[in-house]
Amino acid sequence: MTALCVAWVHAAMIPGGLVQPRLPQSHATIVATAGERRGPQHRPGVLHSVLRMRAGDAKPAPQSDMRPTVMSVPTVLIAAFLNLLGFTMMLPMNVALRSHFGLTTGASFGSLSSAYPLGMFFALFLWPRLSDRVGRRPVISMSLAGSGLGLLAQCYALYRSWPLHYFLGCRVLTGCCAGAGPVAKAYLADLGSATGRLPRYMAWRDAANTMAFIAGPLIGGQLYQLTGSLAAVIGFTAASSLAAAATVSVFVREDLVPNTAAVAPAPSAVAAAPPRKPSKVPEEELLACPLGRELATAIATVCVVSSLYNCGTATFSAFFGPLVKDLTGVGVRGIGLSYTLLSSLSFLVSISIAAPAQMALGTLRTCILGLASVACGLLGMGAVVASSATIGTAQLAAFWLAAAVYQVGVPLFAPTVPTMLLQCVPRHRRGAIMGLDEAFNTVARVAAPIAFGQLYSTQGPTTCLSAASLAVFLAAVVAVIRGLLVMRSTRGD
Repeated sequence: MTALCVAWVHAAMIPGGLVQPRLPQSHATIVATAGERRGPQHRPGVLHSVLRMRAGDAKPAPQSDMRPTVMSVPTVLIAAFLNLLGFTMMLPMNVALRSHFGLTTGASFGSLSSAYPLGMFFALFLWPRLSDRVGRRPVISMSLAGSGLGLLAQCYALYRSWPLHYFLGCRVLTGCCAGAGPVAKAYLADLGSATGRLPRYMAWRDAANTMAFIAGPLIGGQLYQLTGSLAAVIGFTAASSLAAAATVSVFVREDLVPNTAAVAPAPSAVAAAPPRKPSKVPEEELLACPLGRELATAIATVCVVSSLYNCGTATFSAFFGPLVKDLTGVGVRGIGLSYTLLSSLSFLVSISIAAPAQMALGTLRTCILGLASVACGLLGMGAVVASSATIGTAQLAAFWLAAAVYQVGVPLFAPTVPTMLLQCVPRHRRGAIMGLDEAFNTVARVAAPIAFGQLYSTQGPTTCLSAASLAVFLAAVVAVIRGLLVMRSTRGD
């Protein structure tokens, strides 16, 4: 798998290969500067050669004038919250969906969790690229509106008691419209870069996403308790998405006024510019990457580790609700409350422990610690289920302790992936490589619930959770081996 990732990443890095984003003309100076900083293993493509210019050949590129209204940032944050809320509200609903369609806890049940990420896989190749062409605001609005219509289709399918495959088709279509999240992040990044508030806006976005994971399961469980209708819950999320789409269209402003005339060099200036040899990447920049100097291997390591981690977390998300119901007998409302409490624990760890841990231990060690915590939590939950046919108070306490250990590992690991990519990938390639990593993660989220669901139905929950734990342990082993190889190579130098 690692070899496959290395080959894929090599293709993505070759000019004209899998990933060759089209850059607007206003980015000429940035690309030219980035091209000079790449190491000898990164050969500049034709685009970079054309855009390279000498100092004094053209005026400096002006900053884009982005003038949002007062409501732009709060509206985008609310839209990101509502976009994720529709997903998190459905986390405790899997048990009710199992009863509605008469499913056993197996591969068919796992397909309920796989359908939406399957649509998201295709959305990754559509919405971000479209937003680069037509702007962020219309794409966020279209994505939210499409999600709302897809949720309405799911609502109607449940109301009319359509078969499972029709409902899954509606979920896939809904996932195909799931572009509001990454495009909203891009909008905030554009605005933050123009106003000098990028860290603040990214922190606000993370807070909005966390609140969705805290509030969504609780709201979904409570609404189902009040109405007893799955269609009502999904209809509420559809109305929220449509309202968010309308709000973004009205209140979000996106005025980019670049002076492209001052950016483009004259053809004679480009022709007269002598070719420059790419300078070596500074030694301190190479050593900042905890996965070594080989860019393709570092990226492949991140993709493998991240996808194996997502195999474990997707299994937890799919089967935690049914497992809690079978162990404790609680309904949808109790399952939603469980998700909310665990998400609150994750939030506390993220704001109090995660950042100090990275500063004290380093990014790679924190990554390994988070993976080990997630794997131990999954293994512990499986061990509790296997320990006794009758679950008593002590077993329940051990189960919730294992779930808490799992939840502590999630905020320890999650920030390390973008941090390692930030340290290891040149600036002008970070967006494309993060998209590549997200594609691998989406494949894992699609395949894991079905594969591990088959284990759940044939071998029981203990085998299912143990296999998911093994996948996450394997991710930790890959990270440890890569770290040791980098240490040996550094000492050899």
